[in-house]
Amino acid sequence: MQQSWAVSGYQIARQSIALTLSVLIIPFATGSLYGQNGGYAPLDPPALDQLVAPIALYPDSLVAQILTASTYPQQVSDADNWSQQTAGMPPQQRADEANNMPWDPSVKALTAFPSVLDNLARNTNWTAALGNAYYNQPGDVMNAVQAARVQAEQAGYLRSSPQQRVYDNGGLVTIVPVDPGVVYVPYYNPWRIYGGWVSPYAGFYVYPPPPGVLIGVGLGFAAVGISLGLFAHFAWGYSNWAPNWRGGVVVYNHNTYISNSTTVINRGNFGAYNRGVFEHAGPGVPANFRPPVTRATASFSPGPNVNRAAPNAFNRPAPGVTRPPAAVSPAARPQFEGGQAARPPAPQAHAAPPAQAQRPPAPQGHAAPSHPAPAPSKARPEEHEHH
Repeated sequence: MQQSWAVSGYQIARQSIALTLSVLIIPFATGSLYGQNGGYAPLDPPALDQLVAPIALYPDSLVAQILTASTYPQQVSDADNWSQQTAGMPPQQRADEANNMPWDPSVKALTAFPSVLDNLARNTNWTAALGNAYYNQPGDVMNAVQAARVQAEQAGYLRSSPQQRVYDNGGLVTIVPVDPGVVYVPYYNPWRIYGGWVSPYAGFYVYPPPPGVLIGVGLGFAAVGISLGLFAHFAWGYSNWAPNWRGGVVVYNHNTYISNSTTVINRGNFGAYNRGVFEHAGPGVPANFRPPVTRATASFSPGPNVNRAAPNAFNRPAPGVTRPPAAVSPAARPQFEGGQAARPPAPQAHAAPPAQAQRPPAPQGHAAPSHPAPAPSKARPEEHEHH
């Protein structure tokens, strides 16, 4: 009996020690996911390729919206729940309600694309990782998108179609809708379309082709596109977003847009980990790839982030206005995920214009043009680079 008690006591002691060690070790193990002191751990090309593969072949403006919205994973989840609950609401009323929600403009913009919003919400771990990567390595993430497009082009899967135009400007690949008022979101399996170039992101759920999707060469498109008419007059509408490929940032209303989500600002600084990882040959970098943005030309480079504007400052500078850097202390950062900020404000910061009282109804959808799109050419206009 005494021996049995001694053995039991020994086992209890071992379990107590193990529990104590696990409690002490877990914070260090968790911290390693984000780098030292809970910060951001920079990613290499293969890891960045995994993150951008599911969205790299979307139209440019939609990519810009997704990169910014992914820094607000909780808002994305909330918006997706709202989107499903209001699916039967009249389109005009639905657009008006989205405008009144307390979400970042990029999240509001995605309410026009319910399937995209749902994909981001369902793959929440991937979404959060994408947001962290874009916030800390925006130039590297932009180059990863370009690398994926180059790879898809070389594999023969990315080309112009009746739904969208693909432009190749000396290695800089841009994608725009054929009709600026109608956007078709391409369907594709991100782990197959690049010809085995990128490995699947762990846990990422790939939706089966939605009903009515016409599968072409690599990309599938719905028979009816998404009309932007109901959303066009809002300041956060589709046409107000674009990637600045040469600067390595997202542009909102002609101005660099910086997320104020605490999901990312507490784990790094905007652009502080741009490392130019696609400037050298290696795993995850296509052969002879020429990155549009380099570490030397990136709008934001490693260093303290002093380029944050005041909360809710949607700065829309007049053409030709150059914004000087404005030093803002870390203590001035808003401690909520819903705040938004743009690049340093001009002396006169302009708020986004209020929605118009009368809005013309837009058609519910447009079928793809019946005429075939011209074959993609290699000489393509510079205006599609979104400077």
